[in-house]
Amino acid sequence: MSFDPSRSGRRALFLAVLLGGVLGAGLLGGCGGDEAPPVDGSIAPTPGGTAVLALADDPDVLNPLIHRSPYAGQVLNLLLDCQVEMGEDYRYHPRIAREIDVAADGLSADVELRPWFWSDGSPLTARDIAATWRLFVDPAVGSPRAGGRMGNIAAVEILGEDRLRYRFHERRTDAVAALGHFILPAAATGELDPAEVRAWPMNEAPPSCGRFMFGSWRRNSRIVLDRNPGYPGAAPFLDRLVLRIIPDETARIVALETGEVDFIYDLSPRAAARLDGSRGVKVIGVPGRLTGEITWNLENDIFADRRVRRAFSLAIDRSLFVDGLLAGRAKAAFGPIPPASWAHHPGLAADPHDPEAAARLLAEAGWVDGDGDGVREKDGKDLRFTLLTRRGDPVRESGAVIIRDNLGAVGAAVDTRVMELAAAIDFVRAGRFDAYLGVFSSRISPDPRIQLGSDAWDRYNYGHYSSAEADSLMSAAVGAADRETALPLWLDFQELIAADAPMTFLYYPESVVGVSRRLRGVDPHPLTPFNRIEQWWIAPEDRIHAR
Repeated sequence: MSFDPSRSGRRALFLAVLLGGVLGAGLLGGCGGDEAPPVDGSIAPTPGGTAVLALADDPDVLNPLIHRSPYAGQVLNLLLDCQVEMGEDYRYHPRIAREIDVAADGLSADVELRPWFWSDGSPLTARDIAATWRLFVDPAVGSPRAGGRMGNIAAVEILGEDRLRYRFHERRTDAVAALGHFILPAAATGELDPAEVRAWPMNEAPPSCGRFMFGSWRRNSRIVLDRNPGYPGAAPFLDRLVLRIIPDETARIVALETGEVDFIYDLSPRAAARLDGSRGVKVIGVPGRLTGEITWNLENDIFADRRVRRAFSLAIDRSLFVDGLLAGRAKAAFGPIPPASWAHHPGLAADPHDPEAAARLLAEAGWVDGDGDGVREKDGKDLRFTLLTRRGDPVRESGAVIIRDNLGAVGAAVDTRVMELAAAIDFVRAGRFDAYLGVFSSRISPDPRIQLGSDAWDRYNYGHYSSAEADSLMSAAVGAADRETALPLWLDFQELIAADAPMTFLYYPESVVGVSRRLRGVDPHPLTPFNRIEQWWIAPEDRIHAR
C-alpha cells in the first residue's frame, strides 16, 4: 500500500484493521497489530529481559522540537510514534493514523486517528498534533525542523478529537511524509513559554507515546527506557533498553566482545573486520543513506569550469576508498541519491580512475605545466587549493591524503587541512573554503534541493551551485503525482549532475551493526538500525543485564 494522491478522485484510504499488508511490508518501529509475530522458528520468543545498546555520544536534548544530535533522534524514535512511518517497502503507511484521505490535487489530507495514548494514560488527540505543529514552526522556538517536509505544511486544522486536516503549500510525490513528525502532548506544552524551550523540563525527561517510555538519564553515562505498559500497538518483548554512552569506538567494541553491551551501530570498517572474527558477535551490513563527497566552492575560479571538476572526478581512484579505507563495505558513488533510495539511478556508474583523461580535460581548460615543476598553471596562477575535512573520521582524514596524491598526479597542488567538525562546518557555511570532503545523509524520498538548489545557499548548498535545469527537474520530481511519474525525472536529474559535476561523489558506505548472539530478532534496515525492535528478544537463560 502507499499514499498516492494521483488517483484522480479515488480516495487513498488505509484502515488499521486492514493493515496485514503493512505488517508484511515491515514498519520501521511498527505501528499496528495486536501481537508481534515469532522471530525464531526453533525457540518461541518470551517477554522480558534488558538489552544494552551503545551510543557513541550523549544526546543534546530529548525534545523533538530543538534537538540536533542524531543520537537524540534515535532515542526519540524509540519513545515517540508518528502518524505515518515509512516501511521496509520504502512507502509510507499509517501508524497512529487510522485513515488518510489525500485530496485529488495533493494539496490537503484529512486524517482520522486511531485510539492512542500517552504513557500516562491520557489520550493522544488532534489537539496534540496541531499544537505540536504550531511549535515546530514558531519562530520563538527556532526548530531546525521548521523547513524541509515540515515547511510544506501550510496549516493543520482540528476537525474533531480524532480528526484533522493538513494543508500543503505544494503538491509533492510523498506529501504525507510531512505527517511523520513527532508529537508532544498539548497538556504539557500549553503552559510553557516557546521562547524558553531550551529550558523546558521535558528536554531531560520526555513524554512517550511509543513502545518504550522514559526511565532515567545520567548525562554521559546511560539512558534507561522501559517498556510502555499502555502502548496500544504491538508491545516489545524486551522489558527495558539501557543506552550506554561510550564515545570511544574501541571501548564500544570491547564492551560488545565482553558482553557488557548487546548492540552497537555505525561501525567503522576496521571495527567490523575485528568483530567478524569474534565469538558470540554477529556483524550485519545494510545499504546506507550516506554519501562521501567533495564539495567544490564554485565561487573559486578554479572550480567554475566544469572541465576542471570533471577532471578531478576522473583523477580520483575511488577503489582506494571502497576497497581500501572502507574494506569493501561501500560502493563507488556517482550522485547525490544513494542506493538505498527508490530514486537511485540503476544505469549510472561512478567515474573510472582515468588520469590521462583528467589531464586532457585540464589542458583543454587552459591548465598546463609550462615551467615543468609538476604543478599546472593558468594566467600566471598555480592550480593550487586547500582541501578541508573534519578531524576524528579515519576515512576522511586518510581520504584527504588519497585525494591530495591523486590530484597531485595530474598537476594540482592540494594542501589538506583537518579541523574539528564544528569549526570546519563554520568555515564551509561562511564560504571560507576551496573544497570540503564531507558526508551527507539523504532521505529515502529524495529532495536534494536543500543541497543543490539555487535557492539553498543558506542551507546545504555550500558550493553555491546554480542550475535552472537542475532546479526545474528537482521541483518537477518532488511535485510529481506519484513515484512512477517522478522516477524518470530523478533519473534525468542524476544524469545532469553526473555531467555537470558540481560535486565529486566518492562512496556510498554501508551501515554496519554489531550484535551479541544473545540478542535475537535483530534485523537492521537502511532506514534505522533499530528496525522491528518490538521483535528483539533474549532467552531467559541469556538474560545477564539488570537495570
